[in-house]
Amino acid sequence: MAISRKELYDLVWSQPMVQISEKLQVPAHILRKKCNQYQIPLPKQGYWQKLRYGKKTKQDKLPPINVAGNRKPDGKIMVKFVSEYKARIEELKNDRALDLKVPTKLSRPHPLIKKTETALGKKLDKEYGSRFSSNDPKFEFLPINTDKKQRARALRIMNTLVRAIEKLGHKISFQYGRCYVEMFGQKTEINLRQKYNRVREKGDDGFSRESWVKTERLEFQAGPSFDQKRWIDTKTRDLEYYLPEIIAWIEKDCKYWHDLRAQQAEERKEKERELEIERKRLAVIESEKKKLEELIENAQNWKKAQAIREYIGEMERQVENMDSMLGEDPKAYIEWAKRKANGLDPLNGFEDPILGKEK
Repeated sequence: MAISRKELYDLVWSQPMVQISEKLQVPAHILRKKCNQYQIPLPKQGYWQKLRYGKKTKQDKLPPINVAGNRKPDGKIMVKFVSEYKARIEELKNDRALDLKVPTKLSRPHPLIKKTETALGKKLDKEYGSRFSSNDPKFEFLPINTDKKQRARALRIMNTLVRAIEKLGHKISFQYGRCYVEMFGQKTEINLRQKYNRVREKGDDGFSRESWVKTERLEFQAGPSFDQKRWIDTKTRDLEYYLPEIIAWIEKDCKYWHDLRAQQAEERKEKERELEIERKRLAVIESEKKKLEELIENAQNWKKAQAIREYIGEMERQVENMDSMLGEDPKAYIEWAKRKANGLDPLNGFEDPILGKEK
């Protein structure tokens, strides 16, 4: 993507950097870097707040660009942006500490390289054949699948790659017979093999048959089989040339899954928070419902208790005429009725019918 210097100047003075970043799909720090590179002045801190509240602001003019002491017009100057992935490739290429140049002879072999070289030696060649694969659950060796002729070169490539990965603070791991690069808490499967081409031929009987023809090219694979990225020797570039790109792609892949899973984890937490809020809301509703039911029941019981007390009062006034009607001691009956009314009334305690004590 490219944009003229004048257009970028107009953009950075028309809206905040965050909005421009979203519009151009370029990280804000890259935008600032490009503005500095092309001598484009940026709004000072507080500029947008002042503009928002109608305060006086000053927009710096776009000066002619000065390249090597020569001022040039803006008309033909284009600001070019590259993706973070491509920028990372260039950064890795220029990182001398990584030393991504593959030597012509194996030097300072990594312990994993030594183990792999031993595993790919004569003993295993004899047992498994010349195309021995280290993708075996009982072996934890680097996945190098080549014939003897290509083996030394494959080991040198992997030695350079493994050392660079460890210098970057990452590691190689094994699981279920597969080899992975671990970055940002995520894993990307890797494999280095000799390229075989599938050839279809028609036999004398007219039926088509397939065969595999070995080539002298090496192929590096990264990622799962359903979404695999591949780098292959070409006529103009050997596989060794692509090591910075391989590392940058693995970083990008692991970072993608790291960010995605972090986002999913946050979404799960947010969902759990929402569910907890909903559970609490339903609990409050249920509690209110029970309190209302209890209130209604208490009100009804209170009315019943009041009615019983009125009835008892009338009984006490007519106690002399109650003997024949009750068939028992009227006073004892009235006392029993009072206890029942008190027990029914939610505003009073009640007496245990046997113990006679309030609960």
